[in-house]
Amino acid sequence: MTSGTYTPCTGGPFSALTPSMWPQDILAKYKQKEASVDQVEFRYDEFGFRVDKEDGVEPQLLREPLCEDPQQRLRWQAHLEFTHNHDVGDLTWDKINVTLPHSDKLQTLVLGGIPHTMRPQMWMRLAGALQKKRNTETSYRIIVKNSSNDDTVAAKQIEKDLLRTMPSHACFSNMESIGVPRLRRVLRGLAWLYPEIGYCQGTGMVAASLLLFLEEEDAFWMMCAIIEDLVPASYFSTSLLGVQTDQRVLRQLIIQYIPRLDKLLQEHDIELSLITLHWFLTAFASVVHIKLLLRVWDLFFYEGSVVLFQVTLGMLKMKEEELVQSENSASIFNTLSDIPSQIEDADILIQDARTIAGSLTDVMIETQRRKHLAYLIAEQGQHLDSESSISNLTKIVRRQSQRR
Repeated sequence: MTSGTYTPCTGGPFSALTPSMWPQDILAKYKQKEASVDQVEFRYDEFGFRVDKEDGVEPQLLREPLCEDPQQRLRWQAHLEFTHNHDVGDLTWDKINVTLPHSDKLQTLVLGGIPHTMRPQMWMRLAGALQKKRNTETSYRIIVKNSSNDDTVAAKQIEKDLLRTMPSHACFSNMESIGVPRLRRVLRGLAWLYPEIGYCQGTGMVAASLLLFLEEEDAFWMMCAIIEDLVPASYFSTSLLGVQTDQRVLRQLIIQYIPRLDKLLQEHDIELSLITLHWFLTAFASVVHIKLLLRVWDLFFYEGSVVLFQVTLGMLKMKEEELVQSENSASIFNTLSDIPSQIEDADILIQDARTIAGSLTDVMIETQRRKHLAYLIAEQGQHLDSESSISNLTKIVRRQSQRR
């Protein structure tokens, strides 16, 4: 520890954050031996969120701090060494390929969870963000410079939302918090790079969550990977056409995978998208505990948006009996809304998601998307010139640099 720089205790407050996000002012209070507990205004978990005890009992997820399993880390190291056995000497991240080919072994490892200290490097490779970062024609520094205008519509909208994104987090709770300027730059950069999208509130929660674990530039390129590759192009557009389409696809999948729930929703005339649209728009960042989110995102960055459907179906299946036994529409709606916050075991969730919807493929999802997107556009009175128009809506996001 250098003078004036404090390091979190293992498993203690802020210990799971990327080091540059450690809030030194709060850590200083924790570190002062003479300080009483009262001098620390709030308690924080290892991710930097304020911890509120209710009736003296903490949720199960908060009782044990995030800890890496040494055996799990060894398995990951062994796999990386095996797949990069042409290298001589110690294996370092700069020797590992910018993208990793899919394999049964890698999928098994991802399903079991990526060791937390390896997540920044692995996420960048699994999502294709590292390749984007290295191949970009326009550097992040230039993007930040070009998007620094305070007077744009996007900049003004972003400014209003900065403190609304993660108000209970030490790094985003006030304008002086260390994460706020980073989030501002990332969101402005995205709005500049993708002028057809601009700024969407859903991106704020995703970007803020990424900034907890990745350096600013890496978080930016992860957002680019999500926008360009992992979800349809119109997900974050002002029309939200892509994410609306996915709600219709989800509804169709419920008919196929959870028919009892489909019948219940029809009988009570419940519009599920009022609840689940936000789950998809933020890739669950706004609705599940951060420990769960990490495991879901391990899969999301590896397999893409099919995971959003699998996890949602898994959650709904886990609560199917409780939903079926609900007495009225209000009870059903409330139970559905509360599902993500009540899931406490990532392994069970992932297992259930794979059990119920493991057969779901990208091709199946894409087929459904094209059909429901056409229906949605027709309903909204928008004109499609050709079949390629649908393809463009679901596949192509144009960058600023490509539109000059």
